[in-house]
Amino acid sequence: MVDESKPVAGLRRTHRKSRTGCKTCRSRHIRCDEKTPICRNCERSGRQCQYVTKHKVESDQQSPPPGLLWLYPQLETASFQPQELYLLQYLATFSSEVHFVDNKYSSWMRRIPFLMAEHRFLLDCVLGLSAGHHAVSKPQPDSSAFDRLALYYRGRGLRGLQAALNNFSESNADGALAASIILTWYLCGWQEWASLTHGIGVIQTTMRPYKENSCFVNLIEARDVVPEALQPLPPTSTESEEPAEEHVDALKELIVRLHDVKRYIEGHEEEQKLLDQIIGFAMMIESKLPMTSTHEQFESSKMLRMAIITVPPKLLQRVRRDPATIIVAAYFFAATLAVQPLFPAMGAMFFGFMALQPLSELARYLEEQRCDPVAATKYDWDEAASLMTYAMETVRRFRARLGWPTPPQPLVPAIYG
Repeated sequence: MVDESKPVAGLRRTHRKSRTGCKTCRSRHIRCDEKTPICRNCERSGRQCQYVTKHKVESDQQSPPPGLLWLYPQLETASFQPQELYLLQYLATFSSEVHFVDNKYSSWMRRIPFLMAEHRFLLDCVLGLSAGHHAVSKPQPDSSAFDRLALYYRGRGLRGLQAALNNFSESNADGALAASIILTWYLCGWQEWASLTHGIGVIQTTMRPYKENSCFVNLIEARDVVPEALQPLPPTSTESEEPAEEHVDALKELIVRLHDVKRYIEGHEEEQKLLDQIIGFAMMIESKLPMTSTHEQFESSKMLRMAIITVPPKLLQRVRRDPATIIVAAYFFAATLAVQPLFPAMGAMFFGFMALQPLSELARYLEEQRCDPVAATKYDWDEAASLMTYAMETVRRFRARLGWPTPPQPLVPAIYG
């Protein structure tokens, strides 16, 4: 009689791996924890993680959604994995927010779909940005999964970027620079961010001989007119100088001005919500002064770094219809310029590139509406113009710090001069 509690000689014990795990784990004959959108085995090894059709995310997106083919015609999305299709679709939902800050310093963003089609490492960086944005803006039980996905694609993007830099040429220069900039926007610590920023400077310098052929020509030229003292500190730096008294006073003035705006926008719920966040951020920075640690400066700026590229979409939808919305958007960018000197480790232009021109454009638009006979009958644009005066003062101060002369064409209407 056979004792069934003991293994029978000559027979192999059945391997207890999951039959419903990801395809990669099944092909490797290892147990899969079945975490979505990426299992831990694939996350650790850096492998692609794709599930069989039992998982809803794949069955829903076996073929690329029609919208993706229209949004990203350059990409061969039919070969993408389900989570990549989802992240591209999600990217499209908040890309209009990024486009709001479209100006001569960020116009390269329009080239991203074309560059992603040419450089897989850039696509990975963009997918990581999309996953990171999803985790931050949509806190849900599965947000940790998107955190893991952001780390996974970030890791792939970094490895691909390093390979591209090892074979750097004019053909991959724009892709390498775009990937480096995108990587600075999410999920990194001070030393990694500073290393990336330093690398961006090296790439820009290397690209000077053929800058006219690059979509980054304005960024490359702007680097040459930023004083060395206002460049980011090197990765090895741990301390910076204490902020000057005038910059501390400027923060106090900002808080007072923000409260003036709060009274002005009473009754505008969405605008009040954003303004309260700006006030909270400014007061948090004030409570931490003086911040001389490079690590503390970097961590304290985290909220602003994410917010500067993701202005709330509901706010942007109304920016062309209501002076209250214009003023809140303007003060968002004004606050960015006002607090920038309190983060000397990060350099002047990290926030300056994203805030300087949008703020000036908002001032122009407000003045146009103020002079429009139809718009003038609907709103009191004079009070909004008065509040805009301070916002444009932050532009003047910022340009003065960089030693930039007044451009031939005034940045703003005469009312703000």
